[in-house]
Amino acid sequence: MYQGTNPSALRSRAWITEALMELLKTKTYQEITVKDICRKADLSRQTFYQIFESKDEVMIFQFSELFSQFRESGKAFSEVTLKELSIRFYEFFQTHQEFLGVLIENNMSYLLEQEFERYLPQIDLFRRINETEPYPDYSISYLAGALSRILIHWYEKGLDLPSEVLGSLTEQIVSGSAFQNYQ
Repeated sequence: MYQGTNPSALRSRAWITEALMELLKTKTYQEITVKDICRKADLSRQTFYQIFESKDEVMIFQFSELFSQFRESGKAFSEVTLKELSIRFYEFFQTHQEFLGVLIENNMSYLLEQEFERYLPQIDLFRRINETEPYPDYSISYLAGALSRILIHWYEKGLDLPSEVLGSLTEQIVSGSAFQNYQ
């Protein structure tokens, strides 16, 4: 994936990403080709491949951009609890439910877990977990899976719970208190 700062390449990267997101409104991910993306973005295949290796990489880039926005918004809440962070997490993805829906409806929800596992350690709360846990990679993997599955389930149920309720529930599940009656 292109990592430079050339304004023309950055603009092309944005056009490619926008084109794919627009195409996903009318076609499944599997039906979309690089040629379709290039046609929609009005760019050549050569330009596409100078910036991205594949359409999968475009999706990963889009997710990375969203997570960067979440991380940036999260700088203001560096000393938060898991519940507070979860609430903000669900509120953020609620505002981006169109992208979330694209991932889920195109059987690409694995990207959520994969990317959460990569990005969670960058959030202050999870960085602290990394410093105190003997096996932080397992903790992060568990949390990435839990957040992904709860987010997917919530989406599939039509975002039926308020984010505050879901945040409390997430904290109870992760802390184990949701299962205390079953011990």
